[in-house]
Amino acid sequence: MNETAPVRTFALFLAGTVLCFVVPPLAVGVLAPAPPPPGALLALALAELVSAAALVFWWLRRRGLPFSALGLTSRSWGRDALLGAATVPPRLLLEFAVLIPAAGGADNPGVQEVLTNASAGAVALVATAVLGVVGGGLAEELYFRGFLLGALPRLFVHRRAALYGAALVSVLLFAGLHLPSSGPDVVAIVLAGLVYTALFLATRRLTATVVAHSLWNISALVAVLALYG
Repeated sequence: MNETAPVRTFALFLAGTVLCFVVPPLAVGVLAPAPPPPGALLALALAELVSAAALVFWWLRRRGLPFSALGLTSRSWGRDALLGAATVPPRLLLEFAVLIPAAGGADNPGVQEVLTNASAGAVALVATAVLGVVGGGLAEELYFRGFLLGALPRLFVHRRAALYGAALVSVLLFAGLHLPSSGPDVVAIVLAGLVYTALFLATRRLTATVVAHSLWNISALVAVLALYG
């Protein structure tokens, strides 16, 4: 294999991160009114998923790798789904009993974002939930866990070292993209990245991470409305 292939692929990964997960939110922020209407939120979710999937599947085809390299398989899906779901209750307890109150409670930017979207009506709230599942649970897990942790390390001679390095990048880049605004928010998003990364490393499949991420986003939305709405 060409020695520059891993370097080129990592550069592609970073460029894809900007294209799939930085440009679409910026475009919505610039072009859509505040708060973004439901159509803008749905378009954002679709843009993130389609762009991430297109880039990753194109790369797999060029490298001659199967979808299973991403952890896309139905094997042990029931057990993996339960494993992913089991991570949500303790995180809810930690975040809503400790971290969010320490980060301002009702004045926390993340809480305010949910409340603002909810105030726009039921359709906007549903669109927010769809964004959490499609843009978060599907697109982000496909890219930051399936592509970065599952497929990309296969290009390296020392795969184990590459995997550990990719895991660190996964956690840090995932946290940075979510723009935490306070110390407790940093703890929360780093914890999320650690949980999703650990689930993928433990199973080498995407099911647990997709379930954990999607269920977390929905559960957090409901918890914010119940506690602060």
